[in-house]
Amino acid sequence: MRLYTQGGDCRKLPTGPKSRVCALGIALLTTFPPAHAQRPLDVELLSTLSSLPHSQTAAAACVIDLRTKQTVFDFHADRPLIPASTSKLFTMAAGLAELGPEFTFETLFATDRQNLYVIGDGDPGLGDERLARQRNENVDTVLHQWSDAALAHGVTTLPGDLVIDESIFDDQRIHPSWEPADLGKWYAAPVGGLNFNDNCVDITVHPGPRPGDPVLVSVTPDAPIVEIINECRTGDGTPLLHHPPLTTTYKITGRCNKTWPFGSVAFPDPGALFADALRAMLARRGVILQGHIRRARVRQAGGEPPSALTILGRHRTPMTDVLARIGKNSQNLFAECLLKRAGYRWARRHGHSDPAGSWAVGANAVAEMLNRAGIVRDGLVVADGSGLSRDNTCTARQLVELLTWASAQRWAAVFHDSLAEAGSDGSLQKRLRDAPGHVFAKTGTMRGVRALAGYVDDDRGPRYAFAILFNNYPGPSTPYKRIQDDICRALIDVEPASNR
Repeated sequence: MRLYTQGGDCRKLPTGPKSRVCALGIALLTTFPPAHAQRPLDVELLSTLSSLPHSQTAAAACVIDLRTKQTVFDFHADRPLIPASTSKLFTMAAGLAELGPEFTFETLFATDRQNLYVIGDGDPGLGDERLARQRNENVDTVLHQWSDAALAHGVTTLPGDLVIDESIFDDQRIHPSWEPADLGKWYAAPVGGLNFNDNCVDITVHPGPRPGDPVLVSVTPDAPIVEIINECRTGDGTPLLHHPPLTTTYKITGRCNKTWPFGSVAFPDPGALFADALRAMLARRGVILQGHIRRARVRQAGGEPPSALTILGRHRTPMTDVLARIGKNSQNLFAECLLKRAGYRWARRHGHSDPAGSWAVGANAVAEMLNRAGIVRDGLVVADGSGLSRDNTCTARQLVELLTWASAQRWAAVFHDSLAEAGSDGSLQKRLRDAPGHVFAKTGTMRGVRALAGYVDDDRGPRYAFAILFNNYPGPSTPYKRIQDDICRALIDVEPASNR
């Protein structure tokens, strides 16, 4: 479902220096009442936004004082623009509103003494390298743990299959509006009801003993389903990785004289990747399945597993871990899984007979949250959960009103602390290092788009909610990042009117 009613098209905005000056003059006349026209904050922010380096750039900004709930700055705040990853704020808030901060994703490993079962919960954290490192674990620790659990329950040889249940989500793993050039990249990994290693494979090549020998290839996760075609030889040169999107084939060519990690590359079938890696681990540990890997609906209508199954293991990822990966690291898969999982809960709550998390029902969860918050949805399009789709649009005012509403919810601190802290961590680690502890925000970047939305704190906590969006600029985004940082500094430094 697309949440779109009316609003401007950011790709059809007037261009040229005259139109920009005209728009700026209108903003001066209509945005600020005469009584407030000379307030230092207004003047400072407007001065910063009036120096855009490209005339065709579409800009919008909005600031709300969280203590007075008054809009203290408004620059084309109702203009719909592409938000990039700042749209994750809608996903994070909808996840918290629908599921609650105490929610935990839980993947089950079970048996009926004939088959083994893995019942997915849409958990994006299963085998996530960053979360595993935080727990002093490896990506495949869960595979070891479940193999140990099977052996502890006397499971060594079973006549049946490894059955995976991904029915918590629909079968659409790739959003139709994601750009073809992104497919196969780690940040456009497919979305499944059962996920592992961020639904990617990590391939590293190592030189062989002698020049001309084939290189050695290591793959994580260790799953036979990953087809490696090794045509790379030891010697001076550069190794190359070829991966046609949506295939299981990874071809390596060129030459290599040192260890060379290619990094994460998307795998097209997340459930199959996890099941194949688990079966291989079970076999190495002495647990033999005589059957095959197959998909089946195991979860009952109410969402619970059948009572006849013996639960051998559980993998849990708390909401706080998922939110931090979204808000601080801008991890797209985590955002898509959270949106679909919130959609699954929304569908169940609204009486769907056979609910499954999807982008459409996730958008419904966002819409219901915004209605409850009293936020007008004109110009809003929720296409996906991460902001990777260029079909997403929103206004600066909608982002700021969402942030303002979130700051008054019981989970406000969880939401706030999940955002990147400027100068400290996440996507803002290298920005605003001169203002530690003041800016907590979500970044958004794609070609021609630079966005930033979040909170500016003072000694008493969150003081302002802000959003700054730029679209349609040519070339690098560095000048627009600098403008965003200058606006944040102005919000940090200004003496609020309510304190005068």
